[in-house]
Amino acid sequence: MVTYTIDDCKQHVSDKDCWLVVHGKVYDVTSFLEEHPGGYDVILTSSGKDATQDFEEIGHSNSAREMLNKYQIGEYAGGDSAPITAKAAASSSSGAGSGISFGLLIPLLLILAAVFFQLYLKK
Repeated sequence: MVTYTIDDCKQHVSDKDCWLVVHGKVYDVTSFLEEHPGGYDVILTSSGKDATQDFEEIGHSNSAREMLNKYQIGEYAGGDSAPITAKAAASSSSGAGSGISFGLLIPLLLILAAVFFQLYLKK
């Protein structure tokens, strides 16, 4: 299988010629752009770079992962960035979870305070 560099991939970033790097493999997804459920713009913004993190953040199904295999044209010289991506996702998801909880806690406390004061003032 042919090995491509990131410079090779950067030359294929249009809707007429689009390559992606995902998990250390290079894919020519040009013929898939119009079929992509999220629209072709999503893929184009990830072309010409290692798109592993973008691909994983979306949460693609197993069938989408299998479908990707038929577009593989080579290996990426930079290898698989998944271990780095997994660490980044773990740290960002743990922070995001607490942010969501805190974001919901404030409105809930405000509503409870409003109900309490309404009941207290009626007495």
